[in-house]
Amino acid sequence: RQYKSGGGSDTDYSAVDILYRADDGKAYRQFKTFSQELRLQGTAFNDKLDWLIGGYLADEKLTLADNLKFGSQYGRFATCRIISGGGLAGLYSPTNLGCYNPSIGAATIAGASGGGATGAAIVAGFNALDGLNNLGGTGDVYRQNSKNYAIFTHNIFSITDQLKLTLGARYTWEKKDFDATFANNNTVCPSLQGSLLPILTSTTTNATAKALAGALIGLGCQGNSTAELDGVSINSKRDESQFTGTAVLSYKVTPDLMAYASFSKGYKAGGFNLDRSALKSATNPFAATTGGAQAFVGNLQFDPEIVNAYEIGFKYGTRPFSLSITGFRQEFKNFQLNTFNGSVFLVQTVNGCENSLNGADRDASAATGTCKPEDVGYGVLSQGVEIESAVRPTDNLAFNFGVTYASTKYRNDLVGNKSGAPLDPALRILPGRQLSNAPIWVVTSSASWTPELGNSGLSALFYVDGRLTDNFNTGSDLFPQKAQDTFMLVNARVGLRGPDQKWAVEFWAQNLFDKDYTQVAFNSPFQAGGTSASFAYPQFPGGRQIFSAFLAEPRTYGVTVRGKF
Repeated sequence: RQYKSGGGSDTDYSAVDILYRADDGKAYRQFKTFSQELRLQGTAFNDKLDWLIGGYLADEKLTLADNLKFGSQYGRFATCRIISGGGLAGLYSPTNLGCYNPSIGAATIAGASGGGATGAAIVAGFNALDGLNNLGGTGDVYRQNSKNYAIFTHNIFSITDQLKLTLGARYTWEKKDFDATFANNNTVCPSLQGSLLPILTSTTTNATAKALAGALIGLGCQGNSTAELDGVSINSKRDESQFTGTAVLSYKVTPDLMAYASFSKGYKAGGFNLDRSALKSATNPFAATTGGAQAFVGNLQFDPEIVNAYEIGFKYGTRPFSLSITGFRQEFKNFQLNTFNGSVFLVQTVNGCENSLNGADRDASAATGTCKPEDVGYGVLSQGVEIESAVRPTDNLAFNFGVTYASTKYRNDLVGNKSGAPLDPALRILPGRQLSNAPIWVVTSSASWTPELGNSGLSALFYVDGRLTDNFNTGSDLFPQKAQDTFMLVNARVGLRGPDQKWAVEFWAQNLFDKDYTQVAFNSPFQAGGTSASFAYPQFPGGRQIFSAFLAEPRTYGVTVRGKF
């Protein structure tokens, strides 16, 4: 199987030219996958054992090419982001170099920064950042080769005619080889780092100079876009293996009623975050990478996700009526969360700390909220009840109904990996909250009527279904502005079918009442801030964030013609 898609885009989703990917063939993602599964199955012990064994392999090659650049108006946009916040707002002048009033701005900025060489360097930094336009990635290429091997078995033991035990097991080996080569012409970033890092790390420079130096470097090197990475290559690999399985005990109380209980362990492989922004020190995000990017390649890796799932329930079924009720509990360790924070993609494996962090996972600091590795446990818990029923009063009339209650929440004290590292401050809303795209209540129903049309052998079809979804948050960082209110979708279908259903014509509509709702909301790139905290890096915490969203499909309708012979 092969797949390739282009990636040219106006990446900032606004009328201002801030970020873009040119449609020049240097921005795309491509998958090439080969997979094969072999299975052998049969029965034994007079059909008391229904057994299956098998093997699986997959070889996937992923290539991600990127040419993300700062747009033709980025420099002025970036300087205005800094000037418009805090005590420099009176200098705001978007038609001038550096976005400050030239008659008084340079002296005011230099004075606020302590004057002398420090003040002059800050003013020069504004002028340099103003010129950061149409620079950035010219052809970054990430490559990953994933090889996956597994052996598995699934066996059903009929202990008695009523009692059955199902045991399944799978052992998986996963190997990933990763390399990347960067091409970048953003020379403004190393220039800013060279002149402003001494100010940022100084123990005597005033706070305003430090804040301005940090903001200038942060916006000039946003996303680790720097010519220091031009021609730099990095590589890494990871090997892992995991045992997973399932056990189900079921008992037929009567021929129409079955009760069961089950346990299963699931696994999602670890991997690499294909985003160069992580190639830097967590303690000094402003440090130059140069050829030392290889030293930080470990920051791109994330651990495998493990889930332990428990179920208990019963199923009752006759032709006119069926009912199933299931209670479930799922514990996720190393929950893999990919979040766009308004500038870069963050991948964290979210876990819980067994001890209280006293709110340190909910602040804006990337340094607070650690947990001892031995105290790290699962980070997400999903539990609830699912009910499904069906009623068929006649052969051509059927009704279905379902309701699910699912409390799917992060734990109250969260850390960012299995070692107990602090949670990224962009995710500080997560502790104790319901997961994104996880409504607590979902109700579904459907009705179908297929009456015979006289003795002609023809039949009609009338079908309608609905889905009522409770409110939920569509953003992985759970910002409250990304919430989606409760909504209902209705789909319908009418048709005419020939004798023995050898042909059919059906008219259908999806989202019949044209309901608008959000599938996912995200932070509009760089569209944040508005307070003095806009000097901060990189999220402008405390400022006003602007959001964009991908809406779901509107009403769609069509006709389907089917035939069989």
